[in-house]
Amino acid sequence: MTKKVFLFDIDGTLLSPGLLPREILGRAFRAIAGGDPGLELEDVAGLTDPLIITNGLKKLGIGDGNLTELGTAVLDYYLTTMRKEYPRSTRPVLHTDAVQLLNAVDAHGHCPALLTGNVSSGARIKLDYFHMARRFKFGAYGDDSADRADLPAIARQRAEEFLGHRLTNADLVIIGDTAHDARVASTCGCRSVIVGRQPQWRPAIAAAGADLIVDTLDEVERIFSVVNAGTA
Repeated sequence: MTKKVFLFDIDGTLLSPGLLPREILGRAFRAIAGGDPGLELEDVAGLTDPLIITNGLKKLGIGDGNLTELGTAVLDYYLTTMRKEYPRSTRPVLHTDAVQLLNAVDAHGHCPALLTGNVSSGARIKLDYFHMARRFKFGAYGDDSADRADLPAIARQRAEEFLGHRLTNADLVIIGDTAHDARVASTCGCRSVIVGRQPQWRPAIAAAGADLIVDTLDEVERIFSVVNAGTA
């Protein structure tokens, strides 16, 4: 059996962070940019942190010339506050089905890693809440590129460095929960397994070219069958 690199998304896939990160981001916008763009789930799901912040500033009417400086300040405020408040929150939930898949990935000798829109320090804050950061060998993050479509190539390079041999994008499996995850995988020639935690997103996920849509990630045998055989 060919060994694969399983690239797990974080928010909505591995865990639910609760509303606190969005609440903190709203505070960051108010403190730095003077207003709250009122970001909803659809404004953040599947996007990178830098792109979310850029879009939020644009909704507030901030011009291009100020986006980089203000965006950096918003992100710094967000991360500083997350470090203080997130560890005390009671809202985050770890998805046990994702943990079951992660355990199976380890048991079958595959390589578990991350592909997430969170910047690396934000990802660690969320994963450390559940002592999960150590489960992943490496990652590709929102601070590597604001464009999620760039992340599989970055993940593949890091996988090659970690594993010590060449890979193709067909060796990568993106585990996510949004149409963005499926679209990036389809565009880059990776496999994708998308968990339908938001039923209303399923039509968009299917249209984006997901290889497999599952109700829960503990459908391990089905997932491995599709990943290895390439058929549903």
